[in-house]
Amino acid sequence: EKSKCDDSPDEPQTIFGAIIRALRGQSSNFLVLAFIGGIIQRVERWSFSDLLYFWNSTAATIGFGDICPRTQLGRSMSIAFIPLSVITLGEVIASVFAFITGRVAAKAEKDFLRRQITLTDLEYLDVNDDGKVCEVDFITFMLVAMGKVDRKTMKDVQHLFHALDAGKDGYLQKEDLITLR
Repeated sequence: EKSKCDDSPDEPQTIFGAIIRALRGQSSNFLVLAFIGGIIQRVERWSFSDLLYFWNSTAATIGFGDICPRTQLGRSMSIAFIPLSVITLGEVIASVFAFITGRVAAKAEKDFLRRQITLTDLEYLDVNDDGKVCEVDFITFMLVAMGKVDRKTMKDVQHLFHALDAGKDGYLQKEDLITLR
């Protein structure tokens, strides 16, 4: 089983923790938004709830339009306020989504690594039909199956290895690199 020591201390354990971490990660943006929002609130003579309503509807890209800046200064401040609100909310959502998908992917990977290799898997891996699978073929299969790398990338790496193997003996040695120079 996984212990608490396996995660870094900064890694959140819950979705709530991921939200808090995401909000903290955007704290400088929130400070700038609060400052600009305070100016807009003052020049537009909005209540605090009006400002929050405007902030949330613009950050969520809804923009109902029932509360909007009417003064030149309010509109000018909104040029920075609106995009920064959208970006900040987007970053928070993306961070939480990355936490969730990372957890789902880690569980799927753990489950995959625990499963039994089947005869069908072995037959698929046995490219020369000799009843054996070498370590490189097994590792390649596992990396591709877990989605860590795609088959094309593995082929590209294999071609690179063969290009560097000047002696064509299946090993890279100093002589290979000297020959290639």
